[in-house]
Amino acid sequence: MGRADGHHYDAPESDEDRAGKSWTYAALGLLVVVLLVLIATGTVQIFPH
Repeated sequence: MGRADGHHYDAPESDEDRAGKSWTYAALGLLVVVLLVLIATGTVQIFPH
């Protein structure tokens, strides 16, 4: 059974790809948390006066 786009299946991710994505998402999440803390403490102003 094929899908509408002609592919029969998606190849599974390798362990290396999965580990790389998890580190990337962790780093991105940490960056967002740091930015939120800086905004909350007033170090970074979103709307400067």
